[in-house]
Amino acid sequence: MSAEASFDELAALLRRGEHLSAYDLARRALDEGQGSLALAHAAVLSLARAGATDFARAEFVRLGLSHSTDPEALSLGARLLKDVALSADGPRRRAFARASARDYVAAATNGGGRYGLVNAATMSLLAGEGARAASLAMAALDDAGGGAAEGEAGYFDRASRAEALFLLGRREAAADMLAAAVASAPTSLSAHASTLRQLSMIAAELGAPTAWLEILRPPATAHFTGHMFAVRAAGEEADLKARMADLVRAQKIGFGYGGLAAGADILWAETLLEAGAELHVVAPLAMASYVETSVRPFGEAWVERFQTCLDRAASVRFAARDPYAGDDEVFAYASRFAVGCAILRAEGLSTRAVQVAVWDGRPAAGPAGAAADIAYWRETGRPQTVLPFERPAPDAAQVAASAADGGERGVKAMLFIDVRGFGALHDAQVPAFFEVIMAGMAEAIAGLAAPAEHVETWGDGVFLVFDQPSDAAEAALVLLEAHRRLNLRARGLPRHLGLRIGGHYGPVHLRVNPITGAQAVVGAHVVVAARIEPDVAPGAAYVSEAMAGILATHHADRYRCGYVGRTTPRKSFPPVSIFNLSRR
Repeated sequence: MSAEASFDELAALLRRGEHLSAYDLARRALDEGQGSLALAHAAVLSLARAGATDFARAEFVRLGLSHSTDPEALSLGARLLKDVALSADGPRRRAFARASARDYVAAATNGGGRYGLVNAATMSLLAGEGARAASLAMAALDDAGGGAAEGEAGYFDRASRAEALFLLGRREAAADMLAAAVASAPTSLSAHASTLRQLSMIAAELGAPTAWLEILRPPATAHFTGHMFAVRAAGEEADLKARMADLVRAQKIGFGYGGLAAGADILWAETLLEAGAELHVVAPLAMASYVETSVRPFGEAWVERFQTCLDRAASVRFAARDPYAGDDEVFAYASRFAVGCAILRAEGLSTRAVQVAVWDGRPAAGPAGAAADIAYWRETGRPQTVLPFERPAPDAAQVAASAADGGERGVKAMLFIDVRGFGALHDAQVPAFFEVIMAGMAEAIAGLAAPAEHVETWGDGVFLVFDQPSDAAEAALVLLEAHRRLNLRARGLPRHLGLRIGGHYGPVHLRVNPITGAQAVVGAHVVVAARIEPDVAPGAAYVSEAMAGILATHHADRYRCGYVGRTTPRKSFPPVSIFNLSRR
């Protein structure tokens, strides 16, 4: 591939947020001899955006960027120091913020302009140097760069000016500049969210109000749910859809996540699409089986409407790709998956997540259904609006037949762990590998407050199973932290040996291995966890969207899950979205 083609593909991958694929492409181009500062910069930037800060900092040095005076390289180095500062507290936070400010000033001096000066000012504020922050903010406003461009270039120029004005205490002028920024790129929601996070951080440091930042807030995300029912009289359906439309407008919903069963689900989907919102479908089963269990039994008219909504959906996810086997837990899992997706999207856009529901007021008769979804969301304490609705009880034809018992099942959190570089070790290094790295993992696993309920190991690989996703998340981070403390060089091991951890949460089969007699945890969702791990950057833990979603739903105060891209497509296994796991 030519250098020009590599850059074009790299730019496209970065725009789509496919950070890991961008890194792989940049690394391949560098390995093929297309050595350039721009390629090295793209490789490290991809890692930084993927949340692999430690690995990104190591690559920044290895690829020679740490010695460059290019403003892009200096800004990237400053950004890496900023990432460390924002994940720390106390003296460590201030020290890294100070170092980041220093490098942003160097970037500005070498042509980085207002961007470098504004970031240097903000990092100086975080370092506890208010006077220096004000001086740099004033310099940013005096900078002659930028202009009145429209689109994202104009947006970021005006947003930088607004940030500088806010740092100087000129909040009204900052608000006016922010309004001009939004007007120049009204649909750049990710950019708005990024600015909202930055200015909210400054407001927290200054103890300033944040109501004026609401102009940046993207539309809300929603989880939608409701009862399945047969086609209603035209007037009755029109009345329900009118109430739905009023609610979507009142809540300013721009993104909806849920199923597509006959009845309320399809009416919600149609209402969202008619309002110009994005529809994101989460199917609990293979699509044909979903239609036969949850759409067609309620009338053929729903099938065509189902397909129309599906064709217009912005995305379709599958909680499982198998036919219905009589276990209603799969529907409960799919609903919780959809809830997690809605909350993750809200976090990514720095906006609100709400639930909208159609419910007859009757309690849940099982693990799935509108009442169960409403109760589950209520546990999160997030906003919820329920539209009352009377419906007749479903007849026998509308209830899926149960299949024969398929053995014990459960919904579990799983971690696959290996060590990058193990296969390249010399035979003489293998004993030290087990005495240092594997022994270190063993000690960390034994010390977990919530032990794994299932452990397997082979070579450098470890498979851990937990009942609770939060316990798996804690285990992953404890293992990474323990590994970072090891002195590999003292035992003759290369420093680049890094843990890679892939995590997933989903339904599994709990069986007995007929060969060993030991418990076995098996199933398609185990494969999901296993397929994530090879795509993990060394020194990081990546989790599936399902696991990230449930952590965001119930444990957002403890863990952060940032989108990093999609797994590499492999035979018979479609790519899945993955998220970098870190502490708050």
